[in-house]
Parts: sequence; C-alpha cells; structure tokens
Amino acid sequence: MAYTYIALFYQQDPKHFTVTVPFTRAHTHSHTGAGSAAEHRRPPTTRGKVGFILTIVGRPLYRCTTIGRGHSDYIQFGFFWTGEEEDPKPHCVLCYETLANKAMKPAKLKRHLETKHKEYQGKPIGFFERKRDELKKHMMKETSQFFAPGENAKATEASYKVSLLIAKAGKPHSIGENLVKPAAKVMAIILFGGKAGDEINRIPLSNDTVQRRIKAMAESVEHQLVTRLRQSQFFSLQLDESTDLGNEANLLCFVRYIYAGGLHDEFLFCRSLPTNTTGEAIFHSLNDFIVKNNLDWSRCVGICTDGATAMTGKQKGLVARIRAVAPSAVTTHCCIHREQLAVKKMPQCLKSVLDESVKIVNKIKAKPLNSRLFKAVCEEMGSEHTKLLFHTEVRWLSRGKVLTRLFELRDEVMLFLHHSDELYNRMHDFQWLAKLAYLADIFSILNTLNVALQGKTVTIFNVQDKIKISKM
Repeated sequence: MAYTYIALFYQQDPKHFTVTVPFTRAHTHSHTGAGSAAEHRRPPTTRGKVGFILTIVGRPLYRCTTIGRGHSDYIQFGFFWTGEEEDPKPHCVLCYETLANKAMKPAKLKRHLETKHKEYQGKPIGFFERKRDELKKHMMKETSQFFAPGENAKATEASYKVSLLIAKAGKPHSIGENLVKPAAKVMAIILFGGKAGDEINRIPLSNDTVQRRIKAMAESVEHQLVTRLRQSQFFSLQLDESTDLGNEANLLCFVRYIYAGGLHDEFLFCRSLPTNTTGEAIFHSLNDFIVKNNLDWSRCVGICTDGATAMTGKQKGLVARIRAVAPSAVTTHCCIHREQLAVKKMPQCLKSVLDESVKIVNKIKAKPLNSRLFKAVCEEMGSEHTKLLFHTEVRWLSRGKVLTRLFELRDEVMLFLHHSDELYNRMHDFQWLAKLAYLADIFSILNTLNVALQGKTVTIFNVQDKIKISKM
C-alpha cells in the first residue's frame, strides 16, 4: 500500500504544532504535542478521500484535498483527478472541464452533473469509466505525438517550441538552422561551457524538420478544435472573402462555440478560392470542410457576413445555401462593417477635404526624394513624427490615423509645399484646417469604437451598448 506524503510547514515555533488529519469520513486522527517535525511527517494512509489541515497555535497554514485515483464516489459523477498529486483537480469526462481543487466534493461534482449534463444522470459507473479511459487514451496520444519518451525527449520538445516561435514570427523555416541554433550554441558555450554546446547540437532545427513540426502542431490544433465543435451543442460561423496582395481570393472562417460552460472564439480555417468567388463556390469550400470533419450542420445557429451579394443573395447567396442545410441559422450583418459603410457617406464639403488630404500625403510620399526631404524638415523643426501615413480603403483604421498625423505635421507640410502648388493654399486656409481637425477627431473616435467592438468576449449586447454610448 502506497503512502501519501504530506509536507508540513512551520513558522516561529517549530516545536509546538497541531496536525488534524481526517483520514476517512468516519474517522479523524488528531495529534498535538511538542517534538521535531520529522516525528510527524508521514501519517497513516487510507483509501478514498484524504485531507489535512496543519495549524500552528490554532492558526491554519496549509490545506490539501485529494481524490483516490479510482474512487467510485467520484467516477459515478463523471469525474477523475488530474494535475499534480500535491494539487489534484477534478476533470469531467463529458465536457472536459477542469474544476478547482476546492470543488473536489461529491456534492459539488453531483451538482455539475445535474446542471450541465442532465441527460447523463442515472448512467451506470461503467459508462463513465469508458468515457474516462477514452479521454485518457486521447490525452496520451496527443502528448506522445510530440514528445516521445526517451533520452532525446527534451531535444524534441525544444525543437517543437522553437518551431512554434518561428511560425509565430512568420520567419523562414531555414532561420532555425542558420541563425537560431548557432546563436543558442554560442550563448550556451559562453555561459555554461563546451558541454552545453554539444547539447544544443542535438536539437533538430533543419528546414524540413521545422516544416514538419509546424505542420504537426497545426494539425493537432485543428483536430482539438474540431473535437470541441463535435461536442458543442451549438456553434456559429463568421465568414469573409478577401483578396490578398498576390490577387489570390481567400475564404476566412471564424467559429464561436460552447465549451466547458463558456463561449469560445477560434479561427477555423483559411481556404483558397481558385476560380470564382460566388456564393456557390464559397459554400462548396465551407461545406467540404464541415462534411470532411463530420460536423453537424443542424447545430449551426448563426452566420455573420459582410453583406456582399455573394454572401447574402436571396437565391444563390451563401446564406441561402447554408439555410437549406441549417434551417435554424440566424443571419447577421457584421456590426463593424455596417458602421464602416455608414461613415463612408459624408457631406461633400468634408469629402473634398478628405480627398485633398490624401493628395497632399501622396504627393510627399510618392517619391523617395520627397520623403527624405520632408523627414529632414521634420527633424530640423524637432517634430515628434517625421513621416506621413498612407491612406488605404482596405484598412478601416487608416483614415483616422492619416488625418491625425497630417494635422499634427501641418506646419511642416506648409514649409515643404511650394508656393506654386495648388494644394499650398489649402494649408493656409483656416476653414480648411478646421474641417481637417474635425475629421481627424471624428475618425479617431470611430477608430476607438471599431477596436472596442472587436474581441473574443464581445457579444451583440456589448456592441449595442458601445454604439449607443458613442452617439451620446
């Protein structure tokens, strides 16, 4: 029979302490006295629930609770313990939620089963044991996929973590072998000696290895996300078709689903649209992913798009095709896109100021010589900024930043523009500058609103509240 080791901590007077150990629900063992700490390090061990409270002069210092690994009192509620033995936590085999250590009480676990998994009440213990074994096998498989046991386990783990950093930084895969590994070896030799450099050499970071690592991690993340979607009662999709700098059309899809009692937002996939970007082509790409991963269309309850014709067409649009397979899906127009479309309409007097501001920026930024000369002017005047910003319709936050920077550098622009330039008089017109300042302030407020409307925890209720506040 294995013993449960309990570490005792002492303060001020290590000779006077009280240890209270409830070994079972029916038996409590208490010992109070003076002596060394070593005399009371290992209490008797029993099965089932084991807990203890250590107090010094009547003041509690440390508390711990554990569950026996195969205790039927807890598996009957669909839980088994996970984490460190010093701080175990109950893990649900149905929703995969991990509760806090203080929740390791039959009453709390039973309440979790009754409130979140009513359909599984009354199931035999064998059902939960099978679920537990399946979950453990899956967890072991996911772990062993990356870090196989053996003497090279640490080198493999380091290889995966460095590959993850390379992927996040968007750097070429060859940087691992050409820069990261040599740099790490130099630092290790200087700090720890030649043997540390030999250990660095064991880490595989070749171009092909980094590529395989990134691909394996991406497939694992996708598998975990798809597994969660299969277990989620409902999910909603947000889709957008966009063209990149290489004129390639891409379909981006985000998903919001229920997991572990909360809402989660994740990036689902990005797929290329090789030919047309019609509603039929978009639906074919989306449906191919759903069917391939055995997801249930009937659980889709929401679709969010940008309102384009290919998305919202009544007959051949994406929304119409999704509703044919998911009748309960509710369609919404992206609130940020609607707000952006609304601010495009402005009075002609303000629209002309915006257009002329863009012309001024383009005149200075279009030629490298003008950019260098303007930078020299800003440096001589001690300006906080030395460059203007380009305006682009694709980036929604562009207009506010462009106009704000132009207004801040208005004095520098006055000096730079030649008297014969048609835009020179604009920078000396008080009414024109007043309208420029007005537009800069308005678009800055709209930029702040755009950022506030984004985020994983933002709901339609938060959106409505923030838009109402911005109108006041």
